Amino acid sequence: MKYTERVRCFDSIRVKPLQYRGKSIRGTVSFSQGVTEESFELIFTYSDPVEADENMAGMLLTMAAINFTYFAGSLYLEFPVSDNDLEIIGKYVRINNREVFVNKLCRRRYEFIKKEYLPKEADITEENANGATEVIAPIHKNKESPVVFKPGNRIAVLSSGGKESLLTYGMLRESGADTYAFFFNESGGHWLTAKTSYEYYSANFKNVKKVWSNIDRFYRWAQIRLKILDFAVVNKRADDYPIQLFTFPVYVFSFIPMIRSYSISGLLLGDELDDPREMPKYKGIKHYYGVFDQTWDFNNMTSGYLQAKGINSSLWSAVYPIFGSVVEKILVNRYHDLYLQQRSCHSCHYSNGRIMPCGECTKCMGILIFIKYAGGRTGELGYGIEDGKLILEKAEKVRMRIDPDEMGFLKLFISGEPVPENLSHVEGIHILPWEDGKLSLIPENFRKSIGDILYQYTKGTYVIRGNVWERSA
Repeated sequence: MKYTERVRCFDSIRVKPLQYRGKSIRGTVSFSQGVTEESFELIFTYSDPVEADENMAGMLLTMAAINFTYFAGSLYLEFPVSDNDLEIIGKYVRINNREVFVNKLCRRRYEFIKKEYLPKEADITEENANGATEVIAPIHKNKESPVVFKPGNRIAVLSSGGKESLLTYGMLRESGADTYAFFFNESGGHWLTAKTSYEYYSANFKNVKKVWSNIDRFYRWAQIRLKILDFAVVNKRADDYPIQLFTFPVYVFSFIPMIRSYSISGLLLGDELDDPREMPKYKGIKHYYGVFDQTWDFNNMTSGYLQAKGINSSLWSAVYPIFGSVVEKILVNRYHDLYLQQRSCHSCHYSNGRIMPCGECTKCMGILIFIKYAGGRTGELGYGIEDGKLILEKAEKVRMRIDPDEMGFLKLFISGEPVPENLSHVEGIHILPWEDGKLSLIPENFRKSIGDILYQYTKGTYVIRGNVWERSA
């Protein structure tokens, strides 16, 4: 039996939009196995009425379903799709299948998968990585309807309590852009990470919009139906999802109705630097280390899709050339009011009426280290530890997800030890191998204003030569 057949949990995943009017998009995602079919009704509720149609609603629901297509024989689309839709869905399914195979089934952080379903060495092939999911779309349409945007320089930031989105919002407002904040409100406790910033933005800024969704309940519902999962491990508190690696596309596609309604020319995501040297193939299989939806490739691919659909908008990041530690440094020292809204924690909770971080998870450990580097006070965010060496000692005991060079630099910096030249690039602006110049992935009309801010807090520009980051002339 082929490996993809051994781990198959569903014959088919079916997507069907039901409602797409006013402030709501609803539809079902159904899992079929044999004669049994179970359905979940996904709901997306907007703060204002938005422009949507059956195709747009179906594409949004499909983004949620793609998280689980590796384990299905087919993805059946019960809504009209164009060639552009089918092309992007096919790419997304293939890429996410590879991400799940490599990063959830092969190189695992946690043992969420029952041992009998783990791939053997002979199973680790390109064919098995691609999966065997067939996309079926019986209702075809060829014509795309271009969207007429109102003139203006409107941009939106995918907003949350994370340092990247807070800094991005601060820089874009400072640049003079007509800046919107788009929040995604999951129905469960994860919303607490964004609630503090949402309430602050709503009280102090205009054009703050929100989408509420029960997507987190859908993920849990879907996981329960995966025979491969070991729920003794899944039910323990962890800083990672058992399967889903395609969460940002749900956010992005849920915002497309608002992009249309408010004539948003650019949606900004908080994609900080991932060192391309640290992303080699896994046993010959190209993958994105579980963060495809936070890469330039995703932004570029999705921007092309939107424009082919007649939606003149693009996805980009203002923080892509700098590490997270530098993001924190700028946030602490330039936008302190926004820094105070930061809640980068997997387990936020209420304490005396205030949303507080747990101070123990990998997210918190990373933020504590970044704040110490930035010269900030951790107590301002509710953390109970200020001593840099104690923070480093605690961080050694958890599974940090920080780039090796960045972590090496931060340990030396916080300990007061000399930093070698090969780590100095951590404080710099990076020109990526596929760029044709500094900050080239930032649209030209924002490049100078954002660059002027970044230059004040960074130390030089770096390019890769011979697999080493070197200062650029």
